[in-house]
Amino acid sequence: MKKLFTLALAATMFVACGIQKPMTDAQYEQSVRKDIPFAVSEFKQVKPEVYAFKCDKYVDLLPDYEVDNEGTSMIWRTTFGSTHSAQPQQYIWRNVVINKRNCRVLCIDRLLKDGKTFGYVYVLQGETKQVPNGFHWDVTDQRHMLTVAPILEEQTDLSIELLKTLQ
Repeated sequence: MKKLFTLALAATMFVACGIQKPMTDAQYEQSVRKDIPFAVSEFKQVKPEVYAFKCDKYVDLLPDYEVDNEGTSMIWRTTFGSTHSAQPQQYIWRNVVINKRNCRVLCIDRLLKDGKTFGYVYVLQGETKQVPNGFHWDVTDQRHMLTVAPILEEQTDLSIELLKTLQ
């Protein structure tokens, strides 16, 4: 009888561990915040799948792309190498973070003003058990790159508006 009870308890725990509940909004926001490769002091949602952030100091992470106030993107690491290591205030520095585990792509646009870094995080979320309302396809799959790239380009508008305001 004791073995049967132990077996039943183990089976129940095994099944319970395999069930993932959907995340709350606060849990999802915290999960996105953890994917950002630098510390942020403020983080809040401004639109669905768009978050504003602020850092109290300069973030020296090299960008993947540089975006000007016209919306033109340049591949920074390939085009310029490391000709300047400090972010110029007239450009948006963009990093793309891919989290395959959470089926998520983050596009982080950073601006610089008075030695502080701030900007927007655009989130492309694929559908998972914990996030059932995401895209119905895996946004991290390389075969979907032609679909993901235009979505990221369209989401640059908020960052460009902010950059023009600062200039």
